[in-house]
Amino acid sequence: MSQPLQRTGECHSCGECCKTVNMTVVRDVTLQQHGSLEELELYLSYRGIRVVGSDEKSNQLHYSMDVPCSELTPDNQCRVHDSPKKPLICLRFPSSKEDVEDTPNCGYNFQAVRHKISNQ
Repeated sequence: MSQPLQRTGECHSCGECCKTVNMTVVRDVTLQQHGSLEELELYLSYRGIRVVGSDEKSNQLHYSMDVPCSELTPDNQCRVHDSPKKPLICLRFPSSKEDVEDTPNCGYNFQAVRHKISNQ
């Protein structure tokens, strides 16, 4: 069983998480519609969408496309950072180590949660 991970660190305003749109779809239904992963990747590539992950266990495919957030300024600041208009998914990002593993300048990381052992 894997150890639970806790997010640590802070945003360094690299803006990388705001430059793409990421989506998750149902794997088996999508592959059935397209015939194969290769056909799906070809179809999506014509639209600027990449398949960036496949998880058979959770029955998910992960897509990404380069569409920057309209609220990202040229200096990588979020115009709605401290406002109620900031989407929940942005507040929660990153939610897993996979979200930041390809972003070396991200200020967030994930560390194993250490449980204190009490001497009773």
